[in-house]
Amino acid sequence: MFAFTAAPSHLVFPSLTRRNAGMPQLGTLDGDLLTVATWQRIALAALPALTLAAFAALYAHGAYLALPLVMLMHFVVTVAYLHDVAHGSAGLDARATHWALFIVSVLVLQSGHSFRYTHLHHHAHCLDDDDLEGAPARGGLLGALLCGPLYLPRLWRESFRKIRPARDRRWMAAELATSLALALLALWLTRWSSGPLVYVAMAWIGGWFYPLATAYLPHYKPGSKPLEQARTMRGAIIPALFMNLTYHLEHHLYPQVPTMNLRRLSRRLDPHFAARGLRPTQVY
Repeated sequence: MFAFTAAPSHLVFPSLTRRNAGMPQLGTLDGDLLTVATWQRIALAALPALTLAAFAALYAHGAYLALPLVMLMHFVVTVAYLHDVAHGSAGLDARATHWALFIVSVLVLQSGHSFRYTHLHHHAHCLDDDDLEGAPARGGLLGALLCGPLYLPRLWRESFRKIRPARDRRWMAAELATSLALALLALWLTRWSSGPLVYVAMAWIGGWFYPLATAYLPHYKPGSKPLEQARTMRGAIIPALFMNLTYHLEHHLYPQVPTMNLRRLSRRLDPHFAARGLRPTQVY
């Protein structure tokens, strides 16, 4: 229902790949796009914990009106880091990757292993009928909003059903069980403080906006050409506030490039975009 329905048969979206779009190999754009300093990787990994601490501090001091903004930034930095981990560009080995997906995702009551499966499938089958992550882009704004409460549970069910390695299914089960345990713990702690329960409620409700923020807006009104399947939004303030996640087209074309380098990548792609008549969306 709503945005999870398949695209009409007359709307065939071409695969969004670098080859289909006629874009250059990453090596011709300079190898430094894959390089991130160790301190930058550590800082990006630490941001979810720092925003969580900021939420706790603001709640303790009664600054309740600031909590939605802090929670928004908490989601942004969490998704930005999970992006890099899921694509193998966070500089982690296999064991550390599993733990990073687990720890960071349960901070927002989600499943990192489910996210990795559905997100990589989204990259390989962008806007196809079986692309559940990108499905809200095939419908309207109302559909993207209405499917919010069931969006993540459907992705969890899909990934648990299709993930082949039993180890990954165990990680996913542990993530969902831990998220539930944290929610129950927050409810129990209300005898001393309602702060944890407020956080859990905001994290749960925040998950409803995933189809809008991660599918509908980045893939708004997909066209008939590969470069029209995702958007790139340029500006001085908003891209920085959203941890470069607004460079969504660049991310799809070169998913191995770490989030921190997407702005640099975008400048090098500008001549290629211009030659193909693509105009980035300008924001603040």
